Amino acid sequence: MVQNSEFLRAAETMAERIWSTIPEDLVDLFAEASGFTQEDFRSCTKYPSGEVCAVDGSNAFLLESGSMAIAAVRAAQSTFLNMERVRRSLTPLHLALIDNEEENDDFLCLYMECFGQRPGTPLSNDDRTRTAGILRDTVEYWVMAQMASTLSPGALLLRDGPLRVSHASHNTALTMIEEECRSKQIDIAGVSKQTPATWGGGHPLLPSVAGLANALDIPAPWWIRIDPELLDRTQFPQWQHGEMYIALLHPRAKSPFKIELQSDLLEPDAERIMNRLASSSGDGRIPGYPYPLFDAHRACVLTQEIVEDARSVLMNRIASTGIRRHTYELLFGDYHDEFARY
Repeated sequence: MVQNSEFLRAAETMAERIWSTIPEDLVDLFAEASGFTQEDFRSCTKYPSGEVCAVDGSNAFLLESGSMAIAAVRAAQSTFLNMERVRRSLTPLHLALIDNEEENDDFLCLYMECFGQRPGTPLSNDDRTRTAGILRDTVEYWVMAQMASTLSPGALLLRDGPLRVSHASHNTALTMIEEECRSKQIDIAGVSKQTPATWGGGHPLLPSVAGLANALDIPAPWWIRIDPELLDRTQFPQWQHGEMYIALLHPRAKSPFKIELQSDLLEPDAERIMNRLASSSGDGRIPGYPYPLFDAHRACVLTQEIVEDARSVLMNRIASTGIRRHTYELLFGDYHDEFARY
């Protein structure tokens, strides 16, 4: 097994490298680098959550071979009024072929179906996982656009993820969504459970902020704005649509989240949104996580059962085209399935 001297040395070296990013004096170092004091942390107060709409998406591979993969993507929205669900909807399960062609043809079709125009930038097939993620984001932004046009003024629109796109074609879509929200006075926020953000040459941001809040005896729920100058780098800065905050939204939350709000937001507006988020994050199953997002996740997640059912339907359709089983095995057979039997 792995209990040998070489692996143990490798594990020890890796543990030391991880420990170097979170040294014992991490909080002191962060306090000095950030200049944050008790006054910089803002407390959340009880505030009616009002109309809150959450959007989430999911993707999975149904079949993979050396030359192609078939991805399934879908998205859902769940809308609550003072924490009572009033509507929830789910997109159809879209299928996309990711092959060895330079550009993904199904992205073009999906984008035109969602937004009525061609994407400004084609989607490359060079990274299957990233390509599938961009396809999922496309239906997410489509659902966000639909909800932005139907929500009442004063609603809060949440996205599971940042207010930042990772593909140039989505920049137009997110800009359109933000403009619609501004025109209708709809608040918009991106909530991320994790973040790659670091400071000081590799120190992780979330443990640093949480540690400092504990050291300063800041009671949860709280929030604080993060100056981008503090960070080591900003991912895709040209496509960044929001400003970063860190928030711990419930006294029993396991960890704080990264929350992005629209740029140039006044502090009273940011405070109102954080209060609404905290008021939406009291569910006992996952305290500290906005329940509408959890509900949207449950609606759209592609479970193993769903993936296997979709795969079975697809395989039957493939068989009905006349492809022989031997040819199918040559395309999609996986020796790892055979290895696992022994």
